[in-house]
Amino acid sequence: MQSTMAHPNKTAGRVVLGPRQVRSGYARIVAISDGSGRIEIFDSKSGSWCDAVGECTFGEIWSASPVFDSRYLRVLSCMPDC
Repeated sequence: MQSTMAHPNKTAGRVVLGPRQVRSGYARIVAISDGSGRIEIFDSKSGSWCDAVGECTFGEIWSASPVFDSRYLRVLSCMPDC
């Protein structure tokens, strides 16, 4: 009998969760090459995603509401990273 094991995709830079609305902005969790993740926030002034050093926690992102506005998601997918 064959079985298939699921292996998480650990591709660095892959968006694991998000964007989600956290406080007055947007945040996401991005995979790092070692399999862990980092939090990034969207900087509306520069129009890019930046490291969220101390801005919010993983728990806040997991419990936040997902962003469903397709206009906003389309803009975010075209934005370069920091």
